[in-house]
Amino acid sequence: MAARVSLPALPVPLLRDVIARETARSSLRRIAHELAMSPNGLRDFLRGAVPRGPTRAKLEHWLAGRGRVSRPPNIGQFVRLLNELSGDLSSKQTMQMGRQVADLLVESYTARSLAAPTWVHDLRRHYESSGAAPGDFA
Repeated sequence: MAARVSLPALPVPLLRDVIARETARSSLRRIAHELAMSPNGLRDFLRGAVPRGPTRAKLEHWLAGRGRVSRPPNIGQFVRLLNELSGDLSSKQTMQMGRQVADLLVESYTARSLAAPTWVHDLRRHYESSGAAPGDFA
């Protein structure tokens, strides 16, 4: 028996946002067809219904198969997420973690002989600025 590959679980609001953007680019019926869902089921999800486990897995699998980023990451969202994850740390430790993550991203692109995208440089600048507080972002 083949092992199932598990996908990372996205928060439902983020999943809903991404699916809504894809639906706006195309049509509800087309995306529902690609998902093997009814248009009403997709509409309900987009309006706030919480998907059951198999439906959620179907949505995440479809999204992972799309293989493209619809927009670059939002630096403000990243900073807020890092602040949530580092709630037990001091402000200094949070800034240090942010710098290390930004440096790791730059190193990862460099190791693959790729230019780091603008958002990575923006993130690095945010955490290198000496006066920035953990929750501040441009």
